Formats: sequence, structure tokens, C-alpha cells
Amino acid sequence: MNFYLADPNEANRNLFQELIERSFDNYVVGQSSSASQAYLDLLELRVDIMVISNDLTPYDGIELVRRLRDVNSRPRFILTGTKITPEIREAAYRENIDIVVAAPLQPIEVKHLLQLIGGYVNMTNRLAAIYELALASPASYQRPQSAQRKRIDHVNSVLMFLGIAAETGSEDIRRIVKLMVDQNINFAAINFERDLQMNDHTKKVVFQRIRRSLKAGITNLATMCLDYPENDILLEYANNLFEYQNVHVEMQRLQGDETPAKSQISLQHFFDGLWQESFRER
Repeated sequence: MNFYLADPNEANRNLFQELIERSFDNYVVGQSSSASQAYLDLLELRVDIMVISNDLTPYDGIELVRRLRDVNSRPRFILTGTKITPEIREAAYRENIDIVVAAPLQPIEVKHLLQLIGGYVNMTNRLAAIYELALASPASYQRPQSAQRKRIDHVNSVLMFLGIAAETGSEDIRRIVKLMVDQNINFAAINFERDLQMNDHTKKVVFQRIRRSLKAGITNLATMCLDYPENDILLEYANNLFEYQNVHVEMQRLQGDETPAKSQISLQHFFDGLWQESFRER
């Protein structure tokens, strides 16, 4: 599991990191002493469990949790702090923070908390996997749903082909395309606030996350086009998802050509192309 530590106290971060990484299955993928930096990091990283101190600045740990939930970043949370009052504890649990523990931290207590929340996350992941397997069962679908499922599966295969299936923005891409498939609409017709609960700020953050993933995708596609210039599928993806001229610019960049042109990524072109691609079978 991936952990992130946000605490101004370096000793606390070191204690958590030591106990977390005693298991080869656990990794501390980032840490910060600043709430604003932690917020930015969580937009980029895949985090299962986040340890947050309420003593953070420029805003406290509970406010950081609120801001992360507003942009659909939803790891499990452990909240610590030097002044955990009953009011703070109540506010934390209202924000669905899983565990609240007051400093000073004791190693035996931290070890127990990590085992407790780690076990919970593992159980939740297993249940989610079982649920997905149940959904994938042919008996779970009528004919229209089965065709819809095939379209979503094909979208996933395209993301894997582009090498971005595990990128942070890939989940956002899947949510948006699934809505397009469910409602049979193009990108311009999406009501983000009504159907995806995205206000203007959240949409901006999500789009930034998607653009970072697509930047990796267009680079991967340009690399493949250089290696296999006669491959028709690569050329179709280049044109349908990114517009070929943008992939060509990336190819020039990879070859070291000095050019003032920059590849432009159009979210509408990409999503409409991916939606159209979902109708096809390779």
C-alpha cells in the first residue's frame, strides 16, 4: 500500500516511515511539512493511506482533508495532533477521517493503528475486486449492458495501449468516458456539475490531472510511431485521439529536432475520439 505523511514534526514522520516500511508491501510515496504542498502532491500521486497532522500550516489537517475530498482524492486518513480537543475529534469524524490519535505518538500505538487501517484497506480492496468480478459475470447483464461493458473494456485497453492505464488521471478519464457511454453523448454535452459533481474549481483540477496523463500518452504514442512507422493502428490512434500533427511534433522532439512548435492536447478531441473508439473492436 502507498502511504503519504503530512506532518511539520520530522520525528513523527520518521516514526511512521520506519514502522510503515517494515512491511515490504508498504511504501511511503511522499511526505511534506506543509498542507499546501501535501495537497499538490496528492493531485499527482496514488495514495491509499494518508497520515495528517492537524498542526499543519497554512491550514490545518482537517481543512486539508476537506480540500482533497473536493477534488475526489480519497485515501483513508489518520489524523494526529498535539491539541486534539473533543471538538477537533468530532469535526474530524464528521469529515469521515478514519482514526484520530493525539501526540505524543507511541511506537506501539502507531504500529497497532497501521495494522488496523491497513487490514481495513486490504479488506475493502478485496470486496471491491469481488464486486468487479461479479459485475463481469455474463449472468449479471442483459444484452444492452453487455455491449456497454465491452465498450468500457475497450476504452481500458486503449489506455493500456497508450501506457497510461495506471496514471493518476486515468480514473478521471474512465469516469468521464463511462458517462459518455452511459448517456451516449459527446464531450461537449456533458453536464459536469450535475452528473459528475464537479464545480468549476474541481473540473479545473481534474482536467489538469488528465492533461498530465495525456502528455505521457502522446509521448508514448510518438515513440511507438517512430519504432513502427507503417503501423496503421498507431496512425489511427495518433489522428483520432491527438490529431496527427501533434504526435508528429512529439516525434520531432524525441528525435532532438529543435522546433518552436509544441504539441497541443485537446481534451474534447481526445474524449470524443476515445468515445468513438469504444464502438470499435480491434
